[in-house]
Amino acid sequence: MRPFNLSIQRPQAEPWLVAIFLILMTLLVAFGAQGFEHGSVNNFSDQSIQLPIIYSYADPALFTDDFLIAARDSYVTFFYPAIGFGSRFVSLELLMLGLYVASVGITVGAIYALAETLFPRRYVGMVAVLLWMAFLPNIGGDFIHSPFVTHSTFAIALALWALVMIFRGQYTGAAVLLGLITNINAMTSFFVTFMWAFAVVTNPREWSWRLVRIPIIMFIAALPVLWWRFSLPLVEASLDTFVNIVRMRLWYAVFPFSISTILWIGFFGLVLLWLYSFRYGKPQQHNKVLRMILGISILCTIGTVFSEVIPVEFIIELQLIRSGWLINLLITFYIANMIRELLVSRRPREAFSAFLLVALLAAPRIAIEFLPMTHPTPYQLYVDFDTSWAREYGVMYGAALVLLIVLSVWVVWQLIQHKIGPTQPVFTRRVVAWFGFSAVIFALLPGLLETEVPSDQMAQTSAWEETLIWVENNTPKDARFMAPPTMDGFRTIAQRSHIGDWKDGTVGIFNNGWAIEWYDLMLDMGFDEDRFAFETMTPDRLCYVASKYETDYAVVDLSWDITGEPVYQNDQFAVVETDATTCPERMVKQP
Repeated sequence: MRPFNLSIQRPQAEPWLVAIFLILMTLLVAFGAQGFEHGSVNNFSDQSIQLPIIYSYADPALFTDDFLIAARDSYVTFFYPAIGFGSRFVSLELLMLGLYVASVGITVGAIYALAETLFPRRYVGMVAVLLWMAFLPNIGGDFIHSPFVTHSTFAIALALWALVMIFRGQYTGAAVLLGLITNINAMTSFFVTFMWAFAVVTNPREWSWRLVRIPIIMFIAALPVLWWRFSLPLVEASLDTFVNIVRMRLWYAVFPFSISTILWIGFFGLVLLWLYSFRYGKPQQHNKVLRMILGISILCTIGTVFSEVIPVEFIIELQLIRSGWLINLLITFYIANMIRELLVSRRPREAFSAFLLVALLAAPRIAIEFLPMTHPTPYQLYVDFDTSWAREYGVMYGAALVLLIVLSVWVVWQLIQHKIGPTQPVFTRRVVAWFGFSAVIFALLPGLLETEVPSDQMAQTSAWEETLIWVENNTPKDARFMAPPTMDGFRTIAQRSHIGDWKDGTVGIFNNGWAIEWYDLMLDMGFDEDRFAFETMTPDRLCYVASKYETDYAVVDLSWDITGEPVYQNDQFAVVETDATTCPERMVKQP
């Protein structure tokens, strides 16, 4: 491959151009590639757990007798208490939007800085930011692309800057930042710290007594959350029962042998692409990157052995397989450099392959718009990537994305002019075209394409939202509800105590005793482990659950054969009082 002659270099790009580029990319990622969502229901969204916890911190009078909120202290993070406190003064949706855009912006800036640090003066940063929009196959699940801010995504954004400091040799700053991140998401901090420590320990050239300061600094910065975690009471519960529950509920995030074969194939395909990219150049710190990737690989191996072969509760709780996102991250920069080299090649075929490669990386994300995946649930629920903004604003939303892409392409053209000058017009046009093409398939198409979710699921979601709005506006604040365990997000809109649903089981990995109680509830609600499905609710079962868990109301699916005069009803659901009207004998015998 013979690249264009880029020996005539202009001074570094104007900082204001880089800043504009990063702002535009932030908006494209936030509202195009990912989209913004707040309070979605019936989509297996983590917000169905996180928002109620935030509500409870904002207003302690809410959820006074709620099963999920009872486990709140096991959700060890200062992120949600801080948001709850802030929402007392600022609209929660506005606050979440601001934090969401901020976390995406911090992430985009860090990706650019990391790429420029590993491959300096090669404008790889611009390419890497585009590639960050791709939903690369992650064996631990893709939780880095979220349409709302979480403690994980915010911690990841900050952890990326810690990596920037590590690669720049600013170890003290990285230690402080990683210690502080522990107070937001200890798991993310641990993954990056282990990767860093492994790279240092395996390189004798970096050994120094001064490194002792790093764990000390991190420990001091992490003291608040460590105090919280180790002040929690120990809960004695059956390890075998806990492992079985986690395997049934969270197999896709904890147990590698249960991960989809297609996902494993995609991941190893990505690794092969990374190995192939070596021929196009390696960063100066290539050996350090290799040691980091080896460190994460060891973590994943430990997670596999001590979850699949010899189950250890502490290791299971760490969800070590999720650290695989760091391998994807480091691979991304090599692929970005390869694309850069392909674009400057004198061979049109190689330049064309840069476009083809991006199309290949974007294909899975676009494909699931037409062939949506089902959630890992014991009931049929398809993943809906459409956000409320895309549905409500339609044409305006699409026009805004197009404008962002046009502005981004113009800024890229300006950056290229500043970096290499206007002496290579063919190269300039090629790079600008690549950026425009990539932005369209990574951000515009996912933002505009409507996910082919079955119409009956859409109707069910709409009816569920209507029901929850009625509950919020027409029932006592201290009322306790039971509802279909297959419908998530009850507390998100209704803001009433709820005995629980299938989604709540996510919290069980942090509290083994609570997990067993949650599973008992699911059995009471009709869960059949052998069939991995829920039985249809019967009047006897409903009355038994209402009596055992002392509920005031029940939200029932109209397909159930439930008697009683509803206080509210729509096409899909009804709300009935679980007193003498529905259960005259207050059944206490399990059906």
